[in-house]
Amino acid sequence: MAATLFGLTEKDLKPFSPLMALLALAYGLAWSYLRFGRPRFFKTGARVFAAIALAFFALAEAVLLLSLFMRWDTVAFALALGFLPLLGALWTTLQVSPVNQVPGQTALAGERVVPVSQGRVHLGRSGVSLGHGQSPYLEGVDFAELSRKLRERVIGQEEAVDALIRGLKRKAAGFGRKGKPFSAMLLGPTGTGKTELAKALAESLGRPLVRYDMNAFGQEHTAALLVGSPPGYVGSDKPGRLYEDLLRAPEAVVLFDEMEKAHPFVLDPLLQLLDEGRFQELSQGLVVQASDAVLLFTTNLLTEVPEGADLRGLLVARGLRPEFVNRVDEVVAFRPFTREVLLEVARRHLLGYLEGWKRARGLAFRLEVDEAVLHRLVSLCDLRFGARDLQRVIEGTVGDALADAYLRRGGRKFSRLRIYLDGDNLVAVLED
Repeated sequence: MAATLFGLTEKDLKPFSPLMALLALAYGLAWSYLRFGRPRFFKTGARVFAAIALAFFALAEAVLLLSLFMRWDTVAFALALGFLPLLGALWTTLQVSPVNQVPGQTALAGERVVPVSQGRVHLGRSGVSLGHGQSPYLEGVDFAELSRKLRERVIGQEEAVDALIRGLKRKAAGFGRKGKPFSAMLLGPTGTGKTELAKALAESLGRPLVRYDMNAFGQEHTAALLVGSPPGYVGSDKPGRLYEDLLRAPEAVVLFDEMEKAHPFVLDPLLQLLDEGRFQELSQGLVVQASDAVLLFTTNLLTEVPEGADLRGLLVARGLRPEFVNRVDEVVAFRPFTREVLLEVARRHLLGYLEGWKRARGLAFRLEVDEAVLHRLVSLCDLRFGARDLQRVIEGTVGDALADAYLRRGGRKFSRLRIYLDGDNLVAVLED
């Protein structure tokens, strides 16, 4: 007697065998994506899909078992057996997955660890690809070349650059706690290159830079946008920005600018990130592992730092929480610019300012700048504000003189630009 399924014989089911094969392939692909990490476009839809599929197959399994209870059927028995591993895989998908955790680490109670694809992750503009489980610090970083690049971009802060490089070397060599990302607190006066160092580090390592101006997270309701709103509060239906950014780029250089201005609500979720590389946002309890990130914090709390001072003790005395300060790997002091350093900074900023104007206007000209111009620019700066004040001075002096000369010429092209000092006034001359 031919086996039947819901009253259909094997002969009746034969035309549907290709369709059943395609469905089996689709189930296998779905299980692979859901269990071992999904592509970025799947996002949270993967969990919804898993829940719907689980309900469908559970219902089908119940119907098959009921039919077997009433009458033995070979095809129904085979399908019932085939659905069991699928049900197990879908159920596991909805539970905590170890894919996005450090090896040997388990999820804590109440946490959901979101799996990230185990495929290769593209890092920035360098073209370097890394697989999860590899350490980007061991991916052939030339620290001598990295130090050279940082010194070229961040002028007059050799001590700070050296301290940062030493910390990265320790991480590369495998010292420190497993899973803990490298972190550094950059302190000192405004305009001395703290933010520039973070930008230079991200570009040199070929990583994305994620920057947060902590001024924007000074209130409790705005701080929730970064780390998530507790359940029951407005905005608790979506995760915080930090979780989303780390999920997209767990290897990023993350800059928290002016950390002292952040609301205390921000600090608690950051402690575990600093300690274990695990960040749990507050709205839905979602967890992302970012052990390969580089975490940089800046502060203007200490504008003058004596040589040999206890930097951590001074930061705690100024109001930063000791448990936060003690979790940071390196505390790096930036020194105020001397006049000699500011002269070199003025030269680079002026050349960059003029190069930007040249590209924007599609011009080609030879540039001549008298040395006295640089001294004049520096004399107009307030050393307390460093390079930021220098940029303002350049725009208000060189920019004004150049705009007058260019507009008087009617916007016609020229082959030579000369900038010199006439008394206390800067003069820009455009020549054919």
